[in-house]
Amino acid sequence: MRWVVGALRDPDGTALAYRGEHAPWQRTFLGIAVPLLLASAVVGVLLGWLSGRATLFGLMPGPQGWMVLALAWSVGYVLVAALLFDVLAGVFGGDRDFDAAVATVTLALVPAALASALNPLPWIGWLIGLAGGIYSLVLAWRFVPVLMNVPEERRAPHFVASVASVVVANLLVAGLFGWLLAPSLQPIAADEPVTAGTGVFGNLERQAQFAELASRDTYDPPRNGRLIERQVREYVRVLERTAALRERLTEPYRGEEEGGELSLRDLVGGVGVAVRVGTAEMEVVKSGGGNWAEHQWVRNQLETARVQRDGNRTIEHNYALFRKYQDEIERFE
Repeated sequence: MRWVVGALRDPDGTALAYRGEHAPWQRTFLGIAVPLLLASAVVGVLLGWLSGRATLFGLMPGPQGWMVLALAWSVGYVLVAALLFDVLAGVFGGDRDFDAAVATVTLALVPAALASALNPLPWIGWLIGLAGGIYSLVLAWRFVPVLMNVPEERRAPHFVASVASVVVANLLVAGLFGWLLAPSLQPIAADEPVTAGTGVFGNLERQAQFAELASRDTYDPPRNGRLIERQVREYVRVLERTAALRERLTEPYRGEEEGGELSLRDLVGGVGVAVRVGTAEMEVVKSGGGNWAEHQWVRNQLETARVQRDGNRTIEHNYALFRKYQDEIERFE
């Protein structure tokens, strides 16, 4: 409770104090993150039941099995997020310290977890949840240099890359769970156009819809495992348009001086752009009416052929197609 209250009332002082604790990640995870998320889930379920809107973390109705699965993922999500923050800290000149990364994510999670418990409240629940999520982003931004020693001049790119990676991971897992376990949620129809969204969260909303569509794609490959030229041509077309999309999205950020104070709008907008860059290939496939599962199968067959080159007729056939388009594939990759 000391650290939960401290993260809300005195975030900077709490981060400094927790750094002095040198707590191993297990203590932070089991002593703060797990109880916090369990309490949030219990309160959310009770409020949902009392308000007649029994929900799963404020999102959807569902059986108890769904609730257990979602709670398990929310707990595991802390470790996934910490791992991504930790790995990218090393990339951007900070300390590789998983203990500090778990502390950063856990303390920053406090407002989002508390707010999510109030999501079932009618009318204002979603607004409280949104406010809690935004404040968690603010806290993560403030905690990273204190707990992870990321250099100030690399703080912004590390933060944007880390949050974008975390969002993409969550979209992929949530999409998979939704496809496997919640067919009754009435997701976006396959022929329903994806809306662009507005405001600083527009890119996140857009990519979430594409992830939802892609997660429902299936493909039954031919038994012989052979590609046809049409599939390889389409694969090359997707790579080309993905490269062009990424070029367009990142062009405004090139050549800007590092450092300087960024607003919350800048940070969230940058995260949205980074998420869109990371999922650009999926966007190109789905916005063109393609099959994401088939696209991934083609990629895997080409990569296997590129590695093996021969060994059986299927690999030799696929490698011949790869060689025909090799220059284009490698240029756009």
